[in-house]
Amino acid sequence: MVNNAPYKLLLVKRGLSLAAVFSSFAIGVAVSHAQGLSDVALPPVTRDVTRELATKITQPFVFAAVGDVWATTRPNAPFDDPQLQSLLGIMRSADMTYANMEGPIIDYGAFSGPRVGSSKTFVGELKNMGIRIVTTANNHAMDAGPEGVSMTNRFLDEAGIAHAGTGKNLAEARRPAIATTPKGTVAAIGMYSIDITSSNPGYTRYSDAKTDWPGVNPLHVEPTFVVSAEQMQDLRRIRDAVYARRSQVLVPVAPISANEPKNRISLFGTQYKVGDAADAGNLNYTMDRRDFRDIIQSVREGKQLSDFMVVAIHCHVNSFAFQAYSHDNSTPDFLVQLAHAVIDNGADVFVGHGVHTLRGIEIYKGKPIFYGISNFIYQNSPIPEITDPTRSENSLLDRTHQPDNKEALLTTSRYEQGQLVEVRLYPVDLGIDGTRPVSRNGQPLAASPEQALRILKVVQELSKPFGTLISIENGVGVIHVRH
Repeated sequence: MVNNAPYKLLLVKRGLSLAAVFSSFAIGVAVSHAQGLSDVALPPVTRDVTRELATKITQPFVFAAVGDVWATTRPNAPFDDPQLQSLLGIMRSADMTYANMEGPIIDYGAFSGPRVGSSKTFVGELKNMGIRIVTTANNHAMDAGPEGVSMTNRFLDEAGIAHAGTGKNLAEARRPAIATTPKGTVAAIGMYSIDITSSNPGYTRYSDAKTDWPGVNPLHVEPTFVVSAEQMQDLRRIRDAVYARRSQVLVPVAPISANEPKNRISLFGTQYKVGDAADAGNLNYTMDRRDFRDIIQSVREGKQLSDFMVVAIHCHVNSFAFQAYSHDNSTPDFLVQLAHAVIDNGADVFVGHGVHTLRGIEIYKGKPIFYGISNFIYQNSPIPEITDPTRSENSLLDRTHQPDNKEALLTTSRYEQGQLVEVRLYPVDLGIDGTRPVSRNGQPLAASPEQALRILKVVQELSKPFGTLISIENGVGVIHVRH
């Protein structure tokens, strides 16, 4: 062993340390080594963007998706019914199954707020259904306030169910969630589209990344109402008559711009534009640039960190001004733009829900787009006419029989060698004919042959504008994808 004592004594006298000398020696060796390699050209590190954003799972892979799982305070499923078990068998056998968790999951023994959302035991039901990844961004995410958001995400974490779309702030809400499978990792991003008709405009306050409030990942959209040229003239007359009173206030509103476009007007905070007379009443939407930019960035980030990317949106937005809220089979224009954009940036599948009705299906660049697959669990509340027999029964049928809200799809997308080869559509009946008791209404069952045929014909028609051909084989819709 070398005796370093004489060297330590010398270095102390000179105000140095042995560690400093060895450190200097190591740096010198490193510099000399680097100088000796200075004539060796190292190849630059580059990434193939196309490869990073492609589907990276090459083994046969099946992705299953259902729509809204409506949070309730009573048990939902499963119960021993062959029509339910046939659906759950498909969901459990898939490599990954997705759903939208609509509403909070609450430990009511430790929660002092209102009884909204599902009991924490519902997490076990989700797992039993085979659901491994969920999105939580929707108009009911904040029903139990910040504490409810925190509880929901904690219970999902404890159950091993990946979740995306909400968090303690906007950055966390936008972050992709990642789940694992034996064949590769699956990422998901969830968002909620917000416009002036949204049922909870207060969600706009959660879009500020600087706040510590729980976040709901928003995509703000601004509607523009289409009117005829004649209707635009009427709107201008109304606007001019109102503006004629500007002199009655000390600080009048700004004057009308001299460069105001002839085919557009803003009236009482609402945008209008001239279109064909036959299109009057249509709604066009513009996505918020910042929201759109950040969401696309999250998609690209999530795909880099995973092998398969799911993007989902909870969207109540209608296509027509004359239609009831959240009751629209037509696909809004912005939803098509968004779905194409996320697939261009790495998404392997796009899932829409929230409108509680069915919408069309598109295969875009070999990737499936489900614009609206409706609900999967959608229970009714107690019927007032039954609770109080003295009330009128005139509205009883309407409250228990909502056919559009009770027809849904369970979808599977099968990939081989990283390419989509087949989509299968399983019709789901949540109580379409209105004959179930309230306790069973809204629970998913495989549709009867008659109902299945009717549902699939509706989806066929809704998908035709996207060039999608759906065959009906033994009560199942099938899309054969050719490359």
